Amino acid sequence: MVKAFVERHPLALALLLAAASFGIAVLSVATSRKPVVSDVQEVAPADLALPTESEQAFDIFWSTGNLFWVLVAVLAVGLLVWVGWLREAGFGWPPRWRNTYLLAFPLLVGVLALSDGVRISGVWIFLATLLTVLVATFGEEALFRGLMLRAMVPSGLVRAMILTSLLAGALQFGASTLTGPWPEAVLATVLTTCGGFTYAALRWRTASIWPVLLLHTLVSLAIAISTPGAVLYLVLLLLSTLGFVAYGLFLLRNSRTRADGGPEVREILTQAR
Repeated sequence: MVKAFVERHPLALALLLAAASFGIAVLSVATSRKPVVSDVQEVAPADLALPTESEQAFDIFWSTGNLFWVLVAVLAVGLLVWVGWLREAGFGWPPRWRNTYLLAFPLLVGVLALSDGVRISGVWIFLATLLTVLVATFGEEALFRGLMLRAMVPSGLVRAMILTSLLAGALQFGASTLTGPWPEAVLATVLTTCGGFTYAALRWRTASIWPVLLLHTLVSLAIAISTPGAVLYLVLLLLSTLGFVAYGLFLLRNSRTRADGGPEVREILTQAR
């Protein structure tokens, strides 16, 4: 029954998943909210001391955002297993990557982000940042380029790429506004939406979600730890927004390129027709 609903109503499924994910974000914030102290004299002296590097790393990793993306990943992978789409969504093992040269442009953006300098305040903080980025990218890829993209392919591959990217941006905006100022939420939304075009196209052309997950993690980590100057920041902003949209559309520009992900991809496209 679940698989029949997923196959017959892919757009409804995508909207329900986006709404459920936002509900998970609200729940994560509610359960992780710390009590507000009205009087500083009520705080123990030990709590006023500057946190150590390991304590900072723990706070980075044990965050509301990580809890949110872990729950989203469990939801997406659980549904993929339930409907029997784990392999078709790109999670096949051992992975068989195709067209890996197509990863070059996004990797160049990541390398460019690091060219003006890197800010790493300690090994533990770097590892916590890496794990945090990995958790977020896995959750995003599993939900949008795994489950949603596979469900919406029958309605058209390019349409599926556009809709999943817009839904990823909408979820990013909703989740970001729960924990931070809206200008940062708007920037994160634009980057997530535009990046979705490239990541969806690459997931299709490589016939696997693993290279996209690795690429997304590396690019996001590079941006998180880089310290670009004003000019480089504008260049990176253009490349990771308009550049990623254009690249995603270019990768799926015609029927030949859309079928260039190997026999599994062609089989899905045949079923869609």
